[in-house]
Amino acid sequence: MIRLLLVCVYSIGAHAETLATGFNHACAVLPVGTVWCWGWNNRGQLGNLALGTQDQSTTPVQVDTITNVTSVSLGYEHSCALLGNSTVWCWGANSHGQLGNNDTATSVAPVQVSNITTATSISLGSVHSCTLLTDGTVKCWGYGRSGELGNGNIIDHLAPVEVLNITNATSIALGGDHSCAVLTDGKVKCWGRNEYGELGDGTTNDRTTPVEVSGLIVAFLPPPPPPNATAVPTSCSSSATGGN
Repeated sequence: MIRLLLVCVYSIGAHAETLATGFNHACAVLPVGTVWCWGWNNRGQLGNLALGTQDQSTTPVQVDTITNVTSVSLGYEHSCALLGNSTVWCWGANSHGQLGNNDTATSVAPVQVSNITTATSISLGSVHSCTLLTDGTVKCWGYGRSGELGNGNIIDHLAPVEVLNITNATSIALGGDHSCAVLTDGKVKCWGRNEYGELGDGTTNDRTTPVEVSGLIVAFLPPPPPPNATAVPTSCSSSATGGN
């Protein structure tokens, strides 16, 4: 006999719309725009004032003081949320400025990232954070000693700095100590730590500014035909493969 074990996160009381996981914590955004988090909490990364920095919560607790949240992203010991008004708010560990509020103090309560009012998406690394803006530029903050902030130097920044030579990004994604962006032409550029070749540029050299991932073949599907069209393409293909 096969037995199925169903494990559910409980006490949220509604369906989650989006979900993010960090090193040892997780958060969900509900349809009403609130955020609920659970797991490790040694730096207040669950964002609940009553819980403070107690070590953990085995059930979801609500992040205090923020609503109208559209998405969340989590790092090692910090968390950030994108709000419907295009601002970004972060909470948790802040020893390297990863909350982006021009400070290094840990904050259980969400704090607003400085000078960000046109954000469209967010992504977090271990100890750094980045946001994509409506104009296609990217700004990052926090730990920068491997070049993961992309602004040409290897120092931490307590407030957002602009990634150099990126003006047409459509999405971003962060790893532990590196960052990447997809551009409107389908190319991918990355920056930061490269010890294991994670920047994809054929080297193991850290980069303080974006470099293009080499060997990606970019192809685009044609647009769909009009609703009443009688002729449609007989075959199409799209691929992204590695090569020399």
